[in-house]
Amino acid sequence: MKSLDEIAQGGCLAPAVLQQIEEKILSNGNFTRERVRYELEWFCRELHLNRYYFTTTPPDLIAKHIESLRAAEIIAENSGETPDLQLASEQPNQAIYLVAAVADAIDEVERRIELKYPFCRLQSYRTRGKANETPFRLYFVSRPQFASLAAGETLNFEKAGDEQFIKLSPESTLHRYRQAWEAVRSKEAPYIDISDAEDETRIMVALKQDASKRFLYDFSHVLDTYDLHTTRKYVEPFADGKIAFSFYLDQIADQEMLHSLKRDLGAVVIMPSSKLSSLFLQRVFSAQEALYAIVVGHFANQFLTSDSEEFQSISRALEGKPEMKGLLGKLKTKLVKDTYTDSRITQTILKFPDIARLSFQQFRIWFSPESTNGDPDEISRKITEQITKGISWEVERRIMDSFLKFNKLVLKTNFFKSDKACLAFRLDASLLDPIDYPERPFGVFYLIGKEFRGFHVRFKDVARGGVRLVRSRTEEIFDINSDFIFDENYNLASTQQLKNKDIPEGGSKGTILLHLDSQDKAESAFKNYIDGLLDLLMVPSPEIVDLSGKEEILFLGPDEGTAELMNWACLWAKERGFAYWKPFTTGKSPSLGGVPHDKYGMTTQGINEYVAGVLSELGLKEEEVTKVQTGGPDGDLGSNEIKITKDRTIAVVDGSGVVYDPHGLDRKELLRLADARQMVRQFDRSYLSPTGFLVLVEDRDVVLPDETRVPNGEDFRNRFHLLPFVKADLFVPCGGRPRSINIGNWDQLLDDRGKPRFKAIVEGANLFITQDARLRLEEAGVLLIKDASANKGGVTSSSLEVLASLALTDDEYRSLMMVQDGVVGDFRSEYVNQIIRKIRSNARLEFLALMTERKRSKIPCSVLSDQLSHKINTLADAILKSDLSSDKKLVRAVVADYCPDILVSTVGIDAILKRVPAIYIAAILAKHLASTYVYVKGFHAGEIDF
Repeated sequence: MKSLDEIAQGGCLAPAVLQQIEEKILSNGNFTRERVRYELEWFCRELHLNRYYFTTTPPDLIAKHIESLRAAEIIAENSGETPDLQLASEQPNQAIYLVAAVADAIDEVERRIELKYPFCRLQSYRTRGKANETPFRLYFVSRPQFASLAAGETLNFEKAGDEQFIKLSPESTLHRYRQAWEAVRSKEAPYIDISDAEDETRIMVALKQDASKRFLYDFSHVLDTYDLHTTRKYVEPFADGKIAFSFYLDQIADQEMLHSLKRDLGAVVIMPSSKLSSLFLQRVFSAQEALYAIVVGHFANQFLTSDSEEFQSISRALEGKPEMKGLLGKLKTKLVKDTYTDSRITQTILKFPDIARLSFQQFRIWFSPESTNGDPDEISRKITEQITKGISWEVERRIMDSFLKFNKLVLKTNFFKSDKACLAFRLDASLLDPIDYPERPFGVFYLIGKEFRGFHVRFKDVARGGVRLVRSRTEEIFDINSDFIFDENYNLASTQQLKNKDIPEGGSKGTILLHLDSQDKAESAFKNYIDGLLDLLMVPSPEIVDLSGKEEILFLGPDEGTAELMNWACLWAKERGFAYWKPFTTGKSPSLGGVPHDKYGMTTQGINEYVAGVLSELGLKEEEVTKVQTGGPDGDLGSNEIKITKDRTIAVVDGSGVVYDPHGLDRKELLRLADARQMVRQFDRSYLSPTGFLVLVEDRDVVLPDETRVPNGEDFRNRFHLLPFVKADLFVPCGGRPRSINIGNWDQLLDDRGKPRFKAIVEGANLFITQDARLRLEEAGVLLIKDASANKGGVTSSSLEVLASLALTDDEYRSLMMVQDGVVGDFRSEYVNQIIRKIRSNARLEFLALMTERKRSKIPCSVLSDQLSHKINTLADAILKSDLSSDKKLVRAVVADYCPDILVSTVGIDAILKRVPAIYIAAILAKHLASTYVYVKGFHAGEIDF
């Protein structure tokens, strides 16, 4: 038996420390002194553990590690397994593993660690085994212990880190981790740093917890593609959900390899779950190549279509038959989506990886900021030749041809940016088939990240619109949302373009589809989406090749699931140094100068003006009117519709269910829910009459007062507005999914005599009714105001919020628009009042124009609304192309007339003209002149008269 002095020779621990460890093991009574000495020598000398382990691990913990490994070895020996193959000791708060340093064994144990011990501390070392000199991998895992924070105490690095880590780590180590922690707290993108550490290369990666899933496992695969391995690796979680990884390798001198390695690490951080990632995991593709293939695969799923002359001929033959054309459109869509499914696209790419790899080479030549060898035209010829000669099925040909198409449509991307939170691509809008998308947008952004994929579509250079989060409760719903996410985005933006007729900004919209495994990652997805957009807005940048060469300005607003994040987006744009950070988002909190729609009921103000006009046309008094409403008291439109109206509401439908009473729902109870922003599930049933009911989405086999049986509450909620007993004077959709009423079900809004069950519909929710269904309802006698007219109040409010942000200096904006310490200044109060007056005035002017022309021409309001928008937008485009903007006197007069009086009197017209970007001033001139002229002169006013 060797002495402790002999064991200490050439090792990292002094005899006194070895004795402390030995006594600790012996005190447990499990092993003899001879066995302990043997294990000490093996562990402290023969394993060749890095010195860092011994300098940062307390003797008592080293003793536990040695004892746990020996216990695991005994279990392995008794089970007949080879001890050197794998040893594992797993306890609730810690684990130790010893496995062969081969890819499969490392994959298995790291997957296990990430599954069983997420967000835990880890130390791992490449060592020797007992039986031979074969390299082994040793893992020590433990749950972190964080210091408690006193009430009101601010979290700092020392309190954020594990107590043992902070106590025992050298200052140089703490400095590196502090730098990484602070960096990842101040940005959305991961922190990646590669540096030299004596004779090693050190790679540090810091992430938010959401982004760290599978990273340890994926990192090993990245190294495999370079035929590299780590000598040691560490994982340190922090109390605020950040996590830092440190990897050490034998020193790498090849700087080009290191640069490529850094980009591959960035790629795995944001790589979403996909069967195409198998190309990376099986070492066929690099991480960047696999991520690129995933991007193009989703692109193909959205944009591949199958128009034919036969389809066009049938479509032309069905003119005047909207139900049949609607059915034809559905058949075409089903054919396309059933042909180009995600599964088929994935299988095709897996079948022809060489084409995808060649396409990535071309993509890299065009968009990597570093010089890359290769001729992109020659690559195009090779790809075309491989597709032509090697693929016989037309469907597979078109899928693989999508790679070439995608490369040619990209105008700029952050793909090769070293630190990015998601991938972002600015696409040429010519990609859209004019048959499917008759109005070509000005610009399309395509974004994809670990938790989501999404788009942003705008119809004018200067544009504004909300960003919507799309969730999927089931896999079936996700598949549908996934197939149609761009179509939903396009249609929302198109509707926005029509409703933005009164304001300088064109229409735009953003959508964020959460991946099926990321339904709880909405906030992270939104933040990464915003960061990706900013990457492409903040150009020129040395890391981004911009083929468009144009400055782009986006103004974003709240929509479903994002209202609470507008503050963050504004402040994040400021943090990143975006010049237009103040107007970047609207609907911000008053403390940031925002004018929240829900607080002031801005959208509802416009809807209510249309309702007043409709009731006047029908000769009805509001207090006597019965109404059905979708969109509940928890939402913006739903709550304000309850607060601002005096009708007899008989039904409210929201995400939680349906509350209904044919005698009228108790107004005070509805107001209570609206004030508290609670869903109808909170409605007090004691206020219902004997014929009323409350059915929740989770209810099953409910019996209504008339003895009707409801098998499924969610299905009942979804179809409620179509049920034959639901009748009222007025239907106001304030929420609900697009196409809830369409050409296939519109007739369910008629009674058994063919008469409408609603006298009027004011469509507050975007796209709730399809255009062909609107026309059929109007033919049946419904007075219908479509979404693009009814809910434009919100966009007017947002536009004037943008104007204030542009016209006021930072100091003026802070003192005049921001609510500080709960004090609302006189300027802000009056500015908000003037916004409301403008909303109601615009709604009244449009309603009068619509009614006048409807009576004259008998054309449905749904058509007239579009005609009015197109007429104003067309005239505005003509003004933009004219030389009217050179008439300084005219510009001055028009801008002064458009701006709220309080802004002009406080700032002065000269300051407004100087501060607001010229492109925005030109848009004010064009839109205000055009809308005023058309509202005054009517539908038949000619441009020549103008």
